[in-house]
Amino acid sequence: MADSTDKMLRDYFSDRLKLMAEVEPGYKKDIANIRFCLSVIKPEHRDVIKRYYSDKFITWEEVVSEAGKCHSSLRTWRNDFKTLLNVMTQHGDEFIRLRREALQA
Repeated sequence: MADSTDKMLRDYFSDRLKLMAEVEPGYKKDIANIRFCLSVIKPEHRDVIKRYYSDKFITWEEVVSEAGKCHSSLRTWRNDFKTLLNVMTQHGDEFIRLRREALQA
């Protein structure tokens, strides 16, 4: 069952989120969070995430088959990515502030 994070990722990979950001600037933060999260995961994991969310008609089973990995591993990658993204969405500003404070100390 899709959740709001799945919808946001589909919107990001379809470029719909960019269009939404032109009307509502708050979406720019979502775009930045997704880009950051994609930049810090392994390329193999990033490829699976991109493949699944960029094609509205692909099933998870097809992604698993294409990747040649076990179903549970890829599901873990996806869930871990979504967890990271949710943490960044909810607490990203706090992390940035704490990092700045740590650098100044």
